[in-house]
Amino acid sequence: MATFKVTRKIRFGQTDAAGITYYPRLVEMINDIVEDFFADAVKFSYKEMIVETDYGVPTVNLNVTFKRPAELEDYVDWYLNVIKIGRSSFTVDIDAKVGDKEILNAIVVLAYIKGKGGVMKSHPLPDHVKDVMKDYMK
Repeated sequence: MATFKVTRKIRFGQTDAAGITYYPRLVEMINDIVEDFFADAVKFSYKEMIVETDYGVPTVNLNVTFKRPAELEDYVDWYLNVIKIGRSSFTVDIDAKVGDKEILNAIVVLAYIKGKGGVMKSHPLPDHVKDVMKDYMK
């Protein structure tokens, strides 16, 4: 089993007056790691998926447990594993850490859809996407 990992530095614009990361920025970063996973591991970037082929992977359920704050200029390691693959949805487990300190854990359910706006419909995950996801199963 592989784990997808990226590291991000906490920037000034992501923090509040106390110098800790504002929680909505952490939620944005959760989305960023999913986007990076598709681009770097699956080799199916959001540009190719959304802009060029009219598919997408919106979040349908997000459960985040914030464990401790990340501070300005911390380097946060983000870890993604796939924990479930369905016909047209999948679930990922994302952990964020600064060194050995746990920042958060997120369980995210995403759906593979075709179309935009009011015409979105679930669509089966492509085999090449499922095949890569299996390599990251936890």
